[in-house]
Amino acid sequence: MYTQLFGHYLLNNKIIDVDELHAALTAMSRIKPKLGAIAIDAGYMNAAQVDEVFETQHTVDKRFGDIAVEKGFLTEEQTFELLARQKNSNLVLGQALIDFGFITNQQFEDALNDYKRRSSLIEGENEEERMEKEMVRILGIDGMPDSDFFAQYMLLLIRNLIRFLGDDFTLAGVSRNTTISMRYACTQDIDGPISASVAIGGKERGFIGIAARYAGENLVEADSYTKACVGELLNLQNGLFAVNMSNERGIELELTPQTPVDNLMMNIGEDGICVDLSFSFGDVKVAVIKK
Repeated sequence: MYTQLFGHYLLNNKIIDVDELHAALTAMSRIKPKLGAIAIDAGYMNAAQVDEVFETQHTVDKRFGDIAVEKGFLTEEQTFELLARQKNSNLVLGQALIDFGFITNQQFEDALNDYKRRSSLIEGENEEERMEKEMVRILGIDGMPDSDFFAQYMLLLIRNLIRFLGDDFTLAGVSRNTTISMRYACTQDIDGPISASVAIGGKERGFIGIAARYAGENLVEADSYTKACVGELLNLQNGLFAVNMSNERGIELELTPQTPVDNLMMNIGEDGICVDLSFSFGDVKVAVIKK
């Protein structure tokens, strides 16, 4: 979650612009290792084990390392070692910006120190919880009605986008009390004691980009297959949210079939939020409206 938070800080403080961020994220997406790749490189896991853990993440909201330990593929000590190696890649965004000449080493140092000071993100055992609190603060969720619902949904969304699409994106903006549009979108309703309408989409480039990432294929147009891929990603997110609500709170939820919609217009009021996400391949919107 570091890349999303630090990238938002750089944009919000006008240290870089959107085009510079896109260039850095594109470079970062080529070189940032995932925990599975690091585990294979260390000789702790083989490819089949990594694939098995990845498939399990489609059914439960758990981190790669936690699942690997449960399955006996890694020890707790090995997981901590791999996470320590991966943390070093948190600096890849900054290094990419420096390599492109968008910022100097001094600007990076100053920005990083200021960011840590403002967000109180320090190394330690509660770093993940601290980052989640910072994410909720940036999204402005604390002051919303049903803030707990939106916090849980949005934090799961960020985790799932990192898991299934990659870490090369950042928060570009948050919209409320407005009307938003998506050229291509997929929608789905969550029904039960907690009910909401959710949509994911954007302009053609971003929409095709998320489908291609999720499918692991080279997709070039917003055809029925591309729309189905985006719909499956949305269904995965909402399905895992429903599992979490059942396991943690005993709340049973149902999902309507995911539906592709062209030229979607949504009114975002006090009971809704739209998050703008800037990926290396384009921009994506995710809107959630509580019913």
